[in-house]
Amino acid sequence: MRTRTLSKVAACAALAACAAAAHAAEWSDAFIGFTYGTKFKEPGSDADVKKKVATLQYVGGYKYGVNFFAVDMLASDENNTANNSDRGAHEVYVTYSNTVSFGKVSGKPMKFGPIRDVGFQFGFDFNSKNDAFGAGLTKYIAGPKVEFDVPGLLTLGLLYYKENNNNSIAGTHVNFDAAPRLATVWSFDFNAGLPAVFKGWGTWTGEKGKDGFGGDTAAETWTEMGLLWDVGSAAGTPKTVYAGFGYQYIKNKFGNPSSLAGTKVSAPSLKAEYHF
Repeated sequence: MRTRTLSKVAACAALAACAAAAHAAEWSDAFIGFTYGTKFKEPGSDADVKKKVATLQYVGGYKYGVNFFAVDMLASDENNTANNSDRGAHEVYVTYSNTVSFGKVSGKPMKFGPIRDVGFQFGFDFNSKNDAFGAGLTKYIAGPKVEFDVPGLLTLGLLYYKENNNNSIAGTHVNFDAAPRLATVWSFDFNAGLPAVFKGWGTWTGEKGKDGFGGDTAAETWTEMGLLWDVGSAAGTPKTVYAGFGYQYIKNKFGNPSSLAGTKVSAPSLKAEYHF
């Protein structure tokens, strides 16, 4: 009950922040997306997991920077079951971040060399999952970020990362050590028969102390990307309907060492988005 209540509170708070940001936005993009893949993994098992992922995402620029908000709703197949059930597990994952632009705040361009702008990012992630592990994650991130002067979007952040989580198998709450994180986001438009976009994000997160079983954690690499065509442009409605392929690569998923099965992921997927 407590986990469900916290989930509702966090989701409502993030939605409220998103709505306020949208009202004051100088520019914005929002979409509903769907991802399907058959090669996902979960720590503790070598089995391939089929997942369906519904996504609601918003990004928008405002007077002092950029707001980002996303909700992923993930449904696994029977190779990742709900606790005490033969039904696939369900998960909700919420992300919110705000980047304050030093250039916008100061009113003076922060452009130098290959850098287009410098800012400070802060935000949180929240999840709840109903499998045997029973994850109930909250993570907080903050730190400086640079935006590179390229035709498109390319950022790099050096962030403080702090995670708290639940481990129902061990019957404990885990307060992980703070860790460094490198994070990048990119998006590049080009033409490939139709207008297309190659976009994604990646993180490297350092060791975060002991896990819920008392073992040492490992540095985690996680990246997700998509190559999507603007199929709506063929019907005279550009920048509305996108479809294409995605790919997820993870090493040491959730900070688990590579000696544990299911911690390395190489998962292609099909993706579609409707922008509004």
